[in-house]
Amino acid sequence: MQRAPDGHVYRYRLHSLAFKGEEAHGVPATWIVTAPVARAVAVLERLQPDEEPYLFAKPPSSPSHRQRHDQHHVPGSSTTIKDMAALITWINAYCLAHHRPDRIPADRGRQPRLTTRQFRRTLAWFIARRPGGTIAGALQYRHQRIQMFEGYAGTSDSGFRDEVEAEDALARGQYLAEISADGDRPALTGPAGAEAEARLAEFARHAVFDGQVVTDEVRLGRIVARHDPHLHPGMFVTCVYQPERALCRTPSGPAETPVMADCQPLACRNAALTPANRQALAGHLADLDNTLANGDRLAPYVRHRLEGQRRETAAFLTRHNPEPTP
Repeated sequence: MQRAPDGHVYRYRLHSLAFKGEEAHGVPATWIVTAPVARAVAVLERLQPDEEPYLFAKPPSSPSHRQRHDQHHVPGSSTTIKDMAALITWINAYCLAHHRPDRIPADRGRQPRLTTRQFRRTLAWFIARRPGGTIAGALQYRHQRIQMFEGYAGTSDSGFRDEVEAEDALARGQYLAEISADGDRPALTGPAGAEAEARLAEFARHAVFDGQVVTDEVRLGRIVARHDPHLHPGMFVTCVYQPERALCRTPSGPAETPVMADCQPLACRNAALTPANRQALAGHLADLDNTLANGDRLAPYVRHRLEGQRRETAAFLTRHNPEPTP
């Protein structure tokens, strides 16, 4: 884990070997993970003896472990599926014995049958809908979306990249349809606020009927594919993507593909602001003020960068605050 100067853990790193798309013996690799994943790995490590090199090897108490004569064995997919079924049985028995309501529910009257392939869309859903998981999102979440996503799917033909992109588009469509139908919401402000409003109005023609938002995922997915307004809601700004004005594009890159690591939301003319964006920026400004209040404990270079960021953020908010209502 990596800690900030105040002791707060802000990143978890896992070091191991990667095999997918690599040579038979694997290559050293690092994964950036969330706190629940780090805790789960720590539990698995405690279940294995010190001499066991594999995280998902059979536990020492299992019969197959005693029969292998000290030869390391990692279970295959069929064994993993059986283990998940056994885990569901144990969890439900435990909940029944301790009168807990949070048992795993039945599927059509039977215990659900889980497979290793079933979790791919769930993972895609969480990656696509993480705060900052869109073009103009907060850069501090980049390790959560970009690096983990590339590490999981970038070296294979699994199709996972397409699933993440499909979930991202669907999540955007649901959000944009809802705000398009909201006649009482404040108008978007910022350099691209007017353009954002025009695109929302056009998108509403296809996704909102008689004041009702299309909720069917398949239908909404088709609407987004045909009439994508290219608005990307983020934590700090909403990106109204227009290639010729984008600061996140490289000259050699495709016109439709931003370089997310190079997002410059405070300087880009594609940025628009929702009330939630302005609130997030104001919160970030307050955090900068709190950090700089103890500026004598910061390295000079770090203090200089934070002071510059504070000036830029405050100026941006001042320029693009909505006009007060008379």
